[in-house]
Amino acid sequence: MPLLAAGVPVAWLIARAAGLVAFALLTVSVTLGLMMSTRLLQPRRQKDLMGWHQTLLWIALWMLVLHGGAILLDPVMHFRVTAVLVPGLAPWRPLTIAAGVVAGYVMLALATSFRARRRIGQRRWRQLHYASFVAFFLALGHALHAGTDLHGTTGLVFAALALAPVLWLTFVRILTPGRPAPPPAKSRPTRAPERIPAQRERTPVGAGSA
Repeated sequence: MPLLAAGVPVAWLIARAAGLVAFALLTVSVTLGLMMSTRLLQPRRQKDLMGWHQTLLWIALWMLVLHGGAILLDPVMHFRVTAVLVPGLAPWRPLTIAAGVVAGYVMLALATSFRARRRIGQRRWRQLHYASFVAFFLALGHALHAGTDLHGTTGLVFAALALAPVLWLTFVRILTPGRPAPPPAKSRPTRAPERIPAQRERTPVGAGSA
């Protein structure tokens, strides 16, 4: 008989908690990425945030693994492994569950891209990270429509808290041009030392004459 907490299976409680934590970490990671892209911070701060940006994304992925594993153990939902791994095969709300599955795969691609950053180049790596918006909005839709905790006013407040920093920083990124990198200091051309004309040897008058 499955363990129950207030009439709810423990596996379902773990799945809900892990899913919300995973989305919260994803939101913070996306927010940090936007803060770095807007160049509102000093370069030293950007380097510090890069580490947090990557770490939070990996922790969110592990929480997502816990989220899916707990759903498999839930005695009410009866999810199979294929329903958790393959979009569209869930027996309950397949589109909403598919959004969460796709968001997880996008998060995995973004997390692994940090190691391939030097291989693919800085420009392509930045272009790839635009997919973080896809992961964020798919995860938000999944949380609002698949969960049982975010209905009515609670869901609106949750969505507002998650969307506010992401949308604001996105508009800042679009409307405010990044600070251009300072031009390299031009070295002043060194002037060649003036050549002092050598004094011509004066030939004494009558020298050399017989």
